[in-house]
Amino acid sequence: MTNIILGVIVVFTMKKIVSLFIIFLAIASVSFSQNQNPVYVIPVKGIIDLGLSSFIKRALSEAKGNNAQAVILEIDTFGGRVDAAVEITDSLEKVKPIPTIAFIDDQAWSAGALISLACEKIIMSEGSSIGSAEPRAIGGFGGKDELTDEKTVSALRAKFKAVAEQNRHPANLALAMVDKDIEVKLVKIKDEIKILTAQELEEIKSQYKEREIQVIKTINPKGKLLNLTAKEAKELGIAGEILNNRKEILEYLKLKEAKITELKPTWSEVMVRFITHPMLSPLLLSLGFLGIIFELKIPGWGLSGTLGVLCLALFFWGHYLAGLANWTEILMFATGIILLSLEIFVIPGFGIAGAGGICLIISGVFLALIKHPFHIPRIELTGALYTLGYAGLLTIIAVLAALKFLPKSPLWKNIILSASEKKEAGFRSAPDLDIYLGKSGKTITILRPSGRAVFEEKTLSVLSQGDFIDKDKPVRVVKIEGGELVVEEIHNV
Repeated sequence: MTNIILGVIVVFTMKKIVSLFIIFLAIASVSFSQNQNPVYVIPVKGIIDLGLSSFIKRALSEAKGNNAQAVILEIDTFGGRVDAAVEITDSLEKVKPIPTIAFIDDQAWSAGALISLACEKIIMSEGSSIGSAEPRAIGGFGGKDELTDEKTVSALRAKFKAVAEQNRHPANLALAMVDKDIEVKLVKIKDEIKILTAQELEEIKSQYKEREIQVIKTINPKGKLLNLTAKEAKELGIAGEILNNRKEILEYLKLKEAKITELKPTWSEVMVRFITHPMLSPLLLSLGFLGIIFELKIPGWGLSGTLGVLCLALFFWGHYLAGLANWTEILMFATGIILLSLEIFVIPGFGIAGAGGICLIISGVFLALIKHPFHIPRIELTGALYTLGYAGLLTIIAVLAALKFLPKSPLWKNIILSASEKKEAGFRSAPDLDIYLGKSGKTITILRPSGRAVFEEKTLSVLSQGDFIDKDKPVRVVKIEGGELVVEEIHNV
């Protein structure tokens, strides 16, 4: 009987030990698994654009797919596109419940401030700053940025407040970063410290006795955008800590032993950011327009037209990958090129096909710069007009310079066959063309430089001396080269 009792006790004890061992293994396995989940580090550097937005969305999607322990955004930016920043904040919301941390290494201004506020924690380095988020159109003429309309400011103000409240950051400070008309004060009400707008303070004064409300200081006066240093941000509760490098951040977050996965943009994402940069987009457009314009001046299809179409195709490719252009804009652009080509090579003169082609090309380019074509925010409209304006201005300057200097250059003389085929050297023109030397006629097509003109009711192919001569202009045959009648416009007739 005693042996039976001892046996039962031993079996029971062994079961307990095995159960405890299994529980220990499960806990160890979970702990090990958690330690293997990486911490993702994503750089947010330079101008905030749609190319950067695409990269960050891809990085956040990968972090969520791999069940990251945390996501750290290393931010250093003066700002950029509002729509790109909104896309990034929406992606940060979707990555939850994974913790998100903004590490402001230098500046987080404008769109950078919105992205920082969309993170659950904000850590700043010494000497860094956050704020100054009033929306402005990109790159106004004369170096002046045009303020956007109240509707845009109001929408962005609401977005700042929403993301600040979601992540438990002081909402009134976020509002003061966007709207310079908001005055913010640090107030002590009884024994509680609060951050209130001037309007909120006036509304609650009647609810307390005068001695129960004490204004400690004005954080931001009316008429000025709020911009906080790292020290000020920590004191006011926006920044959780001031740290100077990634190692200190990981120790602060108790992730010192975590595996770090640092993501960087792919070559294609870097290329898209480069192509869609506000300074490069007008240049690509200008080179594209110039290539097509010079192609109109040269017989056949040549290098200038090919380079022009290549620049415009590069422009569309970058904006398509950035999510701006779609197949509608690309189809409009391609149709415009086809119509313009028909006007150059098939249809005499310049008419509906050419004008329609130019309109479709410009419309396609304009729509490729707009994110919301059916309801265009003023900030997007102004930015698109600035880009087209810069491109148009550069094109006009280049065309005027080319018309003045290019005809005198050896390159242009080679293009328009300036070599002389004289009778003394053994060259002879076709007998039926000699009779037109010195005769006057009228163009029936545009000469760019080749075209057609009528002499004594006979239509002949002619070539200008490099100048653009419009339709229905009086011309005179000045020489015969390579079997072609070379003409010049007769002025003061």
